[in-house]
Amino acid sequence: MGFDIENKVVFISGGAGDIGSAIVRGFVREKSKIIIGDINPDAAEALKEEYTSADISICSLDVTSKKSVDAAAGLVKGNYGRIDVLVNVAGILCRESFFNTKKEDFEKSMAINVIGAFLLSQAMAEIMKEQGSGTIINISSLNGSAAIENRIVYGATKAALDMLSKSMAVELGEYGITANSVAPGVVDSAMCRVRLNNQEIRDEFAKNIPLGRLATPEDVCESVLFMASPHASYITGAVLLVDGGIIARQALPK
Repeated sequence: MGFDIENKVVFISGGAGDIGSAIVRGFVREKSKIIIGDINPDAAEALKEEYTSADISICSLDVTSKKSVDAAAGLVKGNYGRIDVLVNVAGILCRESFFNTKKEDFEKSMAINVIGAFLLSQAMAEIMKEQGSGTIINISSLNGSAAIENRIVYGATKAALDMLSKSMAVELGEYGITANSVAPGVVDSAMCRVRLNNQEIRDEFAKNIPLGRLATPEDVCESVLFMASPHASYITGAVLLVDGGIIARQALPK
């Protein structure tokens, strides 16, 4: 089954990170037209240089700045005239216990993980509304549905992001726009390896996942490609767990 997204215009925020770059590579494989929005344009440029024959544009983007977000939407409208898929990947993970969490931790994480996704979705949805179609995919987390220690802020923001997807689905459906979350479990990424910082620890942790391994950024990518494709055209307001079965189990070890 092909994804049938060739020549689709796709904007990926946080596209230069581990998961973001895997998603970029997936859309390159499918011959989509890609705009990488990232706060680190140099890293985005380096990714672009890997695919000299692909249709990739770079956009310097700070999702916490409405001015930056509006400029990104203007670039898309001016250069492409449309936007078919928005993937909100940009996010941060705050690792603090309940008693150590500060007000500033919430403010920063909410600004990036939730408000940033909202602002970018709102700006791109204006273009989608005009064309009568579009797909918004928010990269959420298992922690939006299941709690774990030292994830007070992260879990709260990802739960909020899932509800943002559902609320957008309800309001944007009449314009032909779908909105969904893709919620990975434990992804073997730079973010994960701060805590699971050697192979022995990762292997031990993986024993508690029903599929017996951590997720890869590519696992997340394939789910995003499906949700971006015509095969998912009647799916909206959903949270697609890509967790290897973690949430199906009663509990993970502390």
